[in-house]
Amino acid sequence: MRVGCGVGKADRGGFWGWLLILALIPVALQADDGETGSINYLVVDSRVGPFQLIREGASDGGIISDIVDELFHGIGMPVRHHVLPVNRLLYGVAQGQFKHWVAYDAPVWDSFPGRGEYARQPLFQTRHIMLTCNDEVASPVRSMADLEGLSIATLRGFQYLGLDQAAEQGRIRPVPVDDFESGLALVSLQRVDGFVEMASRLRFYLSGFGGDTSCMREVDVSAIIPNYSVYLSMDRQLPAETRRRINQQLDTMARTGRLSQIWRRYVPDELPQEINAKAGH
Repeated sequence: MRVGCGVGKADRGGFWGWLLILALIPVALQADDGETGSINYLVVDSRVGPFQLIREGASDGGIISDIVDELFHGIGMPVRHHVLPVNRLLYGVAQGQFKHWVAYDAPVWDSFPGRGEYARQPLFQTRHIMLTCNDEVASPVRSMADLEGLSIATLRGFQYLGLDQAAEQGRIRPVPVDDFESGLALVSLQRVDGFVEMASRLRFYLSGFGGDTSCMREVDVSAIIPNYSVYLSMDRQLPAETRRRINQQLDTMARTGRLSQIWRRYVPDELPQEINAKAGH
């Protein structure tokens, strides 16, 4: 899930109080599964579209949410969606407070060490791009030398592999933003050299962006952030038979093209015309 949950010195005064609150909140999740046999699907409460979408505090579709619903419908198991702030979600899993849970993860993030088991079939593969209005940026980016000295917007608190290392070394000027709208606006107004994120997520949020996109083009940055797969992560305490059925159903959904069909509900195959032309697609 690509977010850190460390506690800085300034936060420690109230930290133990928060731990008590966090410890008490997931009790209802523990009770759900032991008695009903349902699956607890953990949903992050913000900034994870189009993978998980939230409306008025409730889970409301998204690529992974739709896959999870169809998967468990196919094997005849009820699934309960639980929307949580990401730090509370990570803490609850680490402390063993959720029973029979599933969530999404990737080996490069390793969000649930020792607690989660990856499903056999990946849900999809990521590809990172940079949206830019700077005509001097190379396309594709072949090394960090192509980004040297540039100001680059990224989502605050998320991890970006090779890009993070370059920022620590002072080779780029990172510009953290709190949401996609802010990052896209900075690109549109040419106040940053680019905005780096997964292609699927940028395309999803571009579809609802009201600013000017006429100067924008996509630049592939896979040389800096290599492509990787995202998986369903399963509670290791799930019965072996349940894990087997989950893997079998995901294999079927991949083989019949259902995973790709669900993906295309949310991620456009084509960019807006003005961006498409500049990207050379």
